[in-house]
Amino acid sequence: MIGSCLTKETVAQDIPPQSAARAASAPLACERPWIACEIHDGFVQDAFAAKMLLDTVLQSGRLPEGENRAEVKRAADLMEKAICEARRLIGGMRLPVHEERGMAGAVEALIDDLPSGSPAVRFATDVRHERWNPATETAVYRIVQEALHNIRRHSRAERAEIRLFRAGEGLHLEIEDWGIGFDPANVNEERFGLQGIRQRARLLQGRAAIESAPGKGTRIVVDLPAARAPEQ
Repeated sequence: MIGSCLTKETVAQDIPPQSAARAASAPLACERPWIACEIHDGFVQDAFAAKMLLDTVLQSGRLPEGENRAEVKRAADLMEKAICEARRLIGGMRLPVHEERGMAGAVEALIDDLPSGSPAVRFATDVRHERWNPATETAVYRIVQEALHNIRRHSRAERAEIRLFRAGEGLHLEIEDWGIGFDPANVNEERFGLQGIRQRARLLQGRAAIESAPGKGTRIVVDLPAARAPEQ
């Protein structure tokens, strides 16, 4: 039951685009309380224990100032961020960074948080001060987050670009790098990251295409028939 809910990739074609975001969350409604309990009693508790261990090491005085201490501190900060994110998921709230900075600001935060040695990322947008419904903002954030992770981990690129523009009533997103590329036909179908990008777009009645070839870099193109936030 849970597995079938989590892997559902299609939304009925007769659902109007403005209702797609609401429809995207409907299949999981009956499972949310169970999932919330599992996240809280499992991941959150283990992550909190790991954070306490890292804090103990930092406070013990046994780790001198230097690169190793900085890396442990970064690990502790990332663990704290993961705990906050899990709690947000339990509460079903909008991403905190969206509340503070909006969708474009959230993308900029992802770029700002890239560690040293990452490719230089240029971001262009014409929706800097606009708000969209939470499902759309979260989809854009997660797609960009996954794309940047893949660029850092696999592309060997020195630069990348993110382009986010209005397209009619929706959004057009492109993430491109000039790295080593890959053959999409040879990617394992179980690789969740790329599948997750496609699935997030489908759940909002959008589309996502991943274009790449060895030596040619990679371009991810996403079109979302996004609904504006009610306050606008």
